[in-house]
Amino acid sequence: MGELPNGQSSKLKNSVNGNISESVNKTNSKTEKVAANGGYGFGYFAGKLSEVYKDASRTLQGTSEIIRNVRVTEMKDVVSQYVTMMSKELPLINRLQPEPEPCFDAKENKVSLIDLSKDCALSLPQSCGMSMIPGVSEWPEGSVSSLKDQCPEVFYQKLVQLPPALSELQTFTSQKMLEKLESLSPQIKVNKLLSIFWLKAANSKQPIPKPGCLLLTEKEIIVLSSEANSDDTITIRHHLNLLEIKIVQISLAGQHVRLIGSTEDTILVVFTHSKELTQDFCKSLLKVLSQGKSSEGTEDHPLLSGDLMVLSLDWRSSIPDIVLDNGLQVTCRFKRILADLLYIVHGNMEGPGKPSLAHIRPLLYTSVKVKDVPRLPKDAIYQFLLTDSHVVLLREDGVFHPVPRGSSLLLAIPQFQALKLCRRSDIRCLFVKKDDNCLVVDFTFKTQKTKTREKKIEFRRGSADVCSITNLSSQGDSWKLCFGCSSEAEILINHLCT
Repeated sequence: MGELPNGQSSKLKNSVNGNISESVNKTNSKTEKVAANGGYGFGYFAGKLSEVYKDASRTLQGTSEIIRNVRVTEMKDVVSQYVTMMSKELPLINRLQPEPEPCFDAKENKVSLIDLSKDCALSLPQSCGMSMIPGVSEWPEGSVSSLKDQCPEVFYQKLVQLPPALSELQTFTSQKMLEKLESLSPQIKVNKLLSIFWLKAANSKQPIPKPGCLLLTEKEIIVLSSEANSDDTITIRHHLNLLEIKIVQISLAGQHVRLIGSTEDTILVVFTHSKELTQDFCKSLLKVLSQGKSSEGTEDHPLLSGDLMVLSLDWRSSIPDIVLDNGLQVTCRFKRILADLLYIVHGNMEGPGKPSLAHIRPLLYTSVKVKDVPRLPKDAIYQFLLTDSHVVLLREDGVFHPVPRGSSLLLAIPQFQALKLCRRSDIRCLFVKKDDNCLVVDFTFKTQKTKTREKKIEFRRGSADVCSITNLSSQGDSWKLCFGCSSEAEILINHLCT
């Protein structure tokens, strides 16, 4: 509910009180009729309330404007006077108990949680751990599944919607898949598949992430995808010799992996949309590159065994690179990417409660699938950022950013696109429900006046990043997002609802 400046609010309250006083005498003359009938419903009460505010139209254009603009506490003070007078004379109204608003606590600014799977509101203690959320044990494990006790190993990211050609390919045995590969490119000779990943991939020539089947063999990586003009036809989208890989770069919170070779044509980005799947991919890759022998300390290295989201958002963390005997580096640039992200987000914040750049506290960064968000394509995968003051939807580029050292690559795509920003204080309610292997969270926002703007921010490292930003505020807006990791949805709920 919107708020007026203090001066206008005080004047409005006095105006409304005055109109109520003038109307009380008229009301008293009619209460005898009410007592005689003794059976008036809520419609009668609404009609009487409308009469009270009728004369205030010179200032507010009727009851609906009052309800929209008066602060909640002031509205309670004003209306309660009239309700008390009428309820003494109306037996039916006296028995009607107004339902408390379930979604927003004006005093504590906490968000209510409603489980649609059980059709009930969930009551959370003020400081609860994740295990304290009711029904959390029944939540789905997440969108990532795997078969590790076989050869080849198979990994699935179910946030990714596969086209018909890939869905059919998914039913193939490994032998039949090799036959399909040979028919597509006879010069590629593969004797054995080691790992298969169903996810999204992109490269410098085709930078838009596309669903694909990534095949890891003893010597190469092959990405199969559908044709650009036909979802029913398979093609080889990328072919990379493992010896060409010089750097394996893990992105913020492990949402994708960038494989960098000696030339820009060898860049391959594997969009896992999962910190765990990123670690599985890196382990499989390093196992092949080290010929099955793990380098000393590699398995316990933070990049392969730690929580990548926690490491990414901690300014104090210091993570050394993994360097194999053949010179290959596994690295990250968490602080650089996080600084760029918060710089962009801060530049798009506005209002009196805007924190300083140094005081923005990132709490969660993950990937989500859009189920229903105004002006965003359905089923698209975006990144979600939660800070101590805002929630943000954005799309992070993994192909061109961060710029490889010494690269002359033209930045055709901004680092962060389609930014959607909302203050946490504007969230009224969270609805959660299970959807296949994922958890869908529906954010319901307070109604405000529509306000959309576009803003161009000069990126401090030389590239111009255009961020199309929408302060989510049109009437009835909501975000319906599918979280691939239930534990990350729990983190969100704990920060917003407790």
